Amino acid sequence: MKRIISFILCTMCTTIILAQTAEIIDIQLLSPPETIVNFGEEDKNAAIVAIHYYQNKENKESEIFVLDSILINTIADGIKEVLEESPVFEYKDIPVYNIYSDTTMIGEDMPKSELDVISEQSGAQIVVVIEYVDISSNYVFGKSNRRPLITNVDFVAKINAYDVSTGNKVMKYTGKDNVMIPASHDEEGNYIPAPKIEDARRITAEMIGRDFAKRITPTWETVERLIFYDSYYDRRNSNLYNAYNSAMKEQNWTNAARYWSEEITGSGTKSKQAQIMYNIALSCEMLENFDLARKWLEKAKALNTRINENIDDYLNILNQRITDKEKLDKIFN
Repeated sequence: MKRIISFILCTMCTTIILAQTAEIIDIQLLSPPETIVNFGEEDKNAAIVAIHYYQNKENKESEIFVLDSILINTIADGIKEVLEESPVFEYKDIPVYNIYSDTTMIGEDMPKSELDVISEQSGAQIVVVIEYVDISSNYVFGKSNRRPLITNVDFVAKINAYDVSTGNKVMKYTGKDNVMIPASHDEEGNYIPAPKIEDARRITAEMIGRDFAKRITPTWETVERLIFYDSYYDRRNSNLYNAYNSAMKEQNWTNAARYWSEEITGSGTKSKQAQIMYNIALSCEMLENFDLARKWLEKAKALNTRINENIDDYLNILNQRITDKEKLDKIFN
């Protein structure tokens, strides 16, 4: 799988016009982790251990070793940033330890004795260990172009999380991927070159750390939702206009749903009625009334209009949201 990281330095619009009747809005939702991890009781904390395995003893003093040490600590910083932003932690004090080991430890688990020492020093219940990383990078040039169009990065990383009380792994992560970081332009049209190789390696290292941390703790994610709004028709209707403002400007989804509900029977076409029902379902989701949201979507679909495909997509999103909510409830309860 290839990932493309965009470096356009501009503020993205929160809405995108779709056929002048719908917009895409960005909302913040709490996303559950891949694995539910118990970080402790009263003082929830995690220690991060940065371990580098030397390929050979000569590399200890080489430039390669110095660069790899920077990358490992950058991965640790990425993990730490996500964990400190997590709503699971009661305080933000995540220590990072650097333990350098030789090749004899490759493939072995972190000894329970070392986990106990780290836990005693940090009070950590969970210890995250960066056990291996290899990040290589090169430029991709276009024809007759001396400036690189893309900085291409390949990486392999191994990170594990251990429960101190048992010594067992609670999360095992082996990442292998390709990242392409292209040149781009900012909002004013100024050219932004592809990053230098070492900068690209560090960017990728931070991404690896953040990706891993998101697997073990809830995180806030920006997601998209569709909202129907006709800039000509709706602005001539006070209820539809007020509903849009309540939702988009005030984030008052209760009022938005009330205004939309008052216009269902008053809107002449089935297509417009289906759009309003869809918007009411969105309001219900924002208010975490998922069953009512599903009912409104089913009513909208029964009208059999051109937005039925959008309704099916939203039903799939809503079902995933319900599953995610159940996972989050287990974590916080």
